Amino acid sequence: MGRPYVIVGGFMSVDGKTAPASRQGRLFIPLMNEKLLKRLHKLRAEVDGVLVGVSTILADNPKLTVRAVQGKNPLRIVLDSMAAIPLESEVLKVDDAPTIIAVCRNAPKERTDMLVEKGAEIMRFDCERYIPLGELLERLHCRGVRKLLVEGGSEVRWSFVRSRLVDELFVWITPSVWGGRDAPSLVGGEGCLESSCSLKLQIGRVEVEDSTVILEYKVARDSGAGVTLAPC
Repeated sequence: MGRPYVIVGGFMSVDGKTAPASRQGRLFIPLMNEKLLKRLHKLRAEVDGVLVGVSTILADNPKLTVRAVQGKNPLRIVLDSMAAIPLESEVLKVDDAPTIIAVCRNAPKERTDMLVEKGAEIMRFDCERYIPLGELLERLHCRGVRKLLVEGGSEVRWSFVRSRLVDELFVWITPSVWGGRDAPSLVGGEGCLESSCSLKLQIGRVEVEDSTVILEYKVARDSGAGVTLAPC
């Protein structure tokens, strides 16, 4: 039995926003100096897989590769229940790194066939809207993924928090304030209705890098059990 060690995190403004209300997360890029970019790419190089939701692909079109430092590109995993990812997406350039698209059973076959032609691997699940994270982690673990980085977006982060499938959390607080009641936060979703639901953390590291505050947490052992996984 087992699952990957899961690291969840990302950038946010001082007021907790990961993007302005326009949802254009790439507006954070000017706030990432060379040191921070190297730190992010070093983290990617240290994991076996990097995971995002399709909303992150639609908003930012990231490559999810290692470029600012020396290192091996991780396996890229995209949660995309209906296989809606644009065919011109950077993560479909599989010469850079392999890519898995996780879809639900009702994802259109013509779409998944086109993604396979682009070189992506389709991982299909018996679901209608939401990919079952426990089963996903089980299958990734059986594929040799021992450490997984969840980069976003906010709804995906909430899904991992809600399922208690987080081992480590990092937050990089940029020296900016976005405001906006509709701007996404680091962790979205429906959220907790009572304090007992919240994920309990233990501080691991605090640093300041050119006015950006870097926080790293371990998840406390009393934060509840995650999803039970089957053996490979």
